[in-house]
Amino acid sequence: MTIPVDYGDADWLLERISSFHKEHRHVEREYLDLRTRLRDAEAALRAQPEDEEIHVRVFYLKRRLEDLEAEYPWIASGKPPEIAFWAPMPG
Repeated sequence: MTIPVDYGDADWLLERISSFHKEHRHVEREYLDLRTRLRDAEAALRAQPEDEEIHVRVFYLKRRLEDLEAEYPWIASGKPPEIAFWAPMPG
């Protein structure tokens, strides 16, 4: 049995947004860290294009970012995830 939800209740929506951020904060933190490390690795690769270790690091970081984006598509969408809570229901 489901409990009816009043989507017009701002307190309920804000609580849902807050819990969403708490649940996914670690993903956002990891994504930001990977992007920063990738930026630095690509800059190092431009400075030393023959360094194989840097090539491997860039490849690994890109793959890890792709994995995160596939698992959490909202993280790279460019749209805040809160839109899903405020947008009208489909249908």
